[in-house]
Amino acid sequence: MPEIVVTLDIGGSGVKASCFDPAGDIAPAATTVRYPSADHRDDGTFDPGAWAETAIAALAAIVDRCAAPSRHYLGITVSAIRIPFVLLDVDQRVVGPSLLNRDRRALPIVGELVASVGHRDLHRITGHWAAPEFGLPKLLWIQRHCPEAWAQVRTIVQLHDWFIFRLCGAVASEASSAAMSQMMDIAAGTWAYDFLASVADVRSEMLPEFAAGGTRVGGLLQTVAHQVGLPAGLPVHVGGGDTHMSALAAGGQAYGHPVVVAGTTGPAQLAVESPATVEDSFPLLVSSLPGATGWALESNAGPTGEIADRLLDLTALSGPDLQAAAVARGFDFEDTVSRSEPLTVLSGNPFFGPHGWRVWPTPTIVGLTPRHTGADLLDAARTGTCLALSQVLSQLSAACEPTTAVIATGGMSRSASWSQTLADVTGRCVLVRELDHVSGLAGAALVADVSVESALQNIESTCYTPDPTRHSDLERSAQAYCRLYAAAQERSAQSPVSGNEVDVHASPH
Repeated sequence: MPEIVVTLDIGGSGVKASCFDPAGDIAPAATTVRYPSADHRDDGTFDPGAWAETAIAALAAIVDRCAAPSRHYLGITVSAIRIPFVLLDVDQRVVGPSLLNRDRRALPIVGELVASVGHRDLHRITGHWAAPEFGLPKLLWIQRHCPEAWAQVRTIVQLHDWFIFRLCGAVASEASSAAMSQMMDIAAGTWAYDFLASVADVRSEMLPEFAAGGTRVGGLLQTVAHQVGLPAGLPVHVGGGDTHMSALAAGGQAYGHPVVVAGTTGPAQLAVESPATVEDSFPLLVSSLPGATGWALESNAGPTGEIADRLLDLTALSGPDLQAAAVARGFDFEDTVSRSEPLTVLSGNPFFGPHGWRVWPTPTIVGLTPRHTGADLLDAARTGTCLALSQVLSQLSAACEPTTAVIATGGMSRSASWSQTLADVTGRCVLVRELDHVSGLAGAALVADVSVESALQNIESTCYTPDPTRHSDLERSAQAYCRLYAAAQERSAQSPVSGNEVDVHASPH
């Protein structure tokens, strides 16, 4: 009998629902439902209730698409972007505001946190240095600027935990998902109670218990079951962080093989059996892997896919029309008439770490001429993502003996030309599995208690072999890209209005 597991992948723009049968009796399927347009002006916040309803709609859509008898379903699990909090009062109602990953209003808090704790000490405890994109500065901002709301808070949950709660009523958390809250003692695998008592007004009873990825924590609520067409009581299992689950599903459970999850953003993750120490891994982010199978080291090139996607429907334009459309999409231009720079789009941050993330410049186009088309611009943006990713991958590879291959997944990996460019610039083979064939695989493997390796046995990968004739030129392009990006950061730092409202850590899908 098929044993279908549904994974709800909670992203920054919508919810992707996937069904996967580890036994292979049912073909994998996936569908995405976008969040409704926000009806408020603060685009740095989100509506947890509306997002939960979107997840339920995505669950109903995948059940309808699979068209399998309800007895064939084994359970439901969740993966989610790892930073946003949802704050609940004594009656488990949402207390606002709920801040998105990309929101940077907590930037002043970062300076104070660094002055009192320091990047390295914060990283030693939590596995993460201070940045307004991460959790702790956001929570401190809410405490300071929304004291009446904070006084009502009785429970703090991550986005993953919120969706588990809405599906089955249980309050539970999972370590790989909770790591970017910056409230964990990473080495101990628990909440950092003493640290939180010293820097934030967070009591132990406000934090949920941890459960390992794949653990059943409740049954599907009757109200949700009625909406989606599944039986009430169907097991609901904790999942993991979205990047962790995507990397595992792509084959990243093999130690030493870095995985690029090339979606809205560009995280790169490396599974290791054990980091020497958390402190020695700085500035790489450190978290546990779902299912207690090891550790994840992580870097990130920022909103790579989000920037490139802004250019998707401009391919037929050229000249003034193209420039005006790019400006309307939030791009800046650098005047390079006297420098003869090749067409370059700064579509990813090559500098991973607290200094490199201090300023996020407006996405900048360099070297645009009247002869260039929007198709040229899109190609340059995609190449720019590969140039930036090559730099953060170098940081990641320095943490262990480098392998000859990089694994790529996420939406951008669907493009053969993008995958080939990543191979050419890194000088390493890039392995890609068809995204639709691995969607939901890691969550299904955890729930069904089977290894990801066995679930991947019948899913072939495509290998993109680096072209040595392009490698040297692209290495030089990467060096030039770093110089241009550093100059853009400097200009942005000197500008009265800094371009720091970019989507740094939205869903990689």
